[in-house]
Amino acid sequence: MQEKKEILAKKKTGALLAGSGTVSGLFALVGASCCVLPLILVNIGVSSALVGKLTFFARVQPYFMGLTGFLIAAAFMAGFWNGTRPIKRVLAMLIIAAVFVGGAYIMPFYEGQLLRWINVQ
Repeated sequence: MQEKKEILAKKKTGALLAGSGTVSGLFALVGASCCVLPLILVNIGVSSALVGKLTFFARVQPYFMGLTGFLIAAAFMAGFWNGTRPIKRVLAMLIIAAVFVGGAYIMPFYEGQLLRWINVQ
């Protein structure tokens, strides 16, 4: 009985870590798109005061990427602890967080092309 409670606690911990990793990965992606995202938001009518606040994410983007990597690794360990499989929601959040970090990593390489594409449209 005690063993089942420990496994359930590990699964909840894995879900919490995976969700936190997904949010942190989203913040890293916002920080990486420091030039593209403001243009898109201004074009759809979002206030420029809000867009100006996005510079915070650009400054701390490497920290968010590191935090996301740590949270993904911790969630992976907690989810697969003792040979158990995590629930599908945890796996989905882990995949989404990894996609966000991948996008945050490659965004600066393609930012110029995205800006040209936005200005043409």
